[in-house]
Amino acid sequence: MIHLMDHPDAAAPPLHGGKFIPWDIFSARVWAARRSYDDGQFWVQNHPALRAPLHGGECTAAISLVDGFAMLAAKESAGWEELLAFLQMQPWVRLQCTDQTAAKLPFPAEWTSVLMRFGAPKRVPLDPDPCPLTLAADVGEVYDMLVRCGFEGMRERLPWMADMALRWRRGTAQSWIAGGLSTASATALSQGYCFIGAVGTVPEARGRGLAGQLVARIAIQQRALGREIWLSCREERAGFYESVGFVRAGEMVTMRKEGTT
Repeated sequence: MIHLMDHPDAAAPPLHGGKFIPWDIFSARVWAARRSYDDGQFWVQNHPALRAPLHGGECTAAISLVDGFAMLAAKESAGWEELLAFLQMQPWVRLQCTDQTAAKLPFPAEWTSVLMRFGAPKRVPLDPDPCPLTLAADVGEVYDMLVRCGFEGMRERLPWMADMALRWRRGTAQSWIAGGLSTASATALSQGYCFIGAVGTVPEARGRGLAGQLVARIAIQQRALGREIWLSCREERAGFYESVGFVRAGEMVTMRKEGTT
C-alpha cells in the first residue's frame, strides 16, 4: 500500500500510528527532503500484512518528488509491481536510487556514480590544523567558493542560495569552509545518516591535502553524532575518497523517464 507521507516526525496514518525512521542513506535523503520542502510530494509503501506501528521493518519503500526530481528508497521486500505502476504515473523527469533498486526498474540510466560509505579514517586530522575548519554561516560565501572551485552546472546564484539557506534552517544540511580554500557540505542530515557533497578546493591550493583533511574532519565529527557517512563520486575520484577512509558500497543510478526532456 502506497500512501502520502505526513511530516516525517509526525505520526503516520492511524493504521500504522508511528513515525518514519530511515533505514538506509536513500530513505534518509527522502526523510530530509520531506523536512526541507513544503511544495514536494512524498510517499511511503507499507507491507499490507503488517499492522504494527510504522518503523524501519514495516516501511518497504519511500519516495520523494521535488521539482521533477525523484528519489526512491526500496527494500528487497518492497511491492515492486505496485511501485513500478505508481512510478509510471508520477510526473518525474529524473529518479535516483541504488544500483540494486535500478536493476528492478525498466527506466533507462542516464548516468551512474560510485556510492561510498565511510569506514575507518585513514587520514588523521592535523592538530593544530593549518587550515581551520569553520561552519559556514553565509550561503553566498559557499556559493562563491564552489564557483572558484570550478563546479560545473551550478544553478543561478539566488535560487541556489535560497535552497541551501532553507535546508540549513530546517536542519537537513550544513556546510563548512576551511581557510577560505576548501569547502564541503553535509546534506540529508537525519536520524543516523549524512551525505557529503560539494567537496572542492580552489585551484591555487590544490595538492596540499586540504580536501582530504576537510572530509576526514566532517566524517569523524558526524560519526561522533551517531551517523553513517556516505557520498557519491565519479569513478576517477573514488581513489581519493578511499585514501580518506571511504569504501565502495555499490553505485548510485540516475534514471530518466522516457518521453521527458
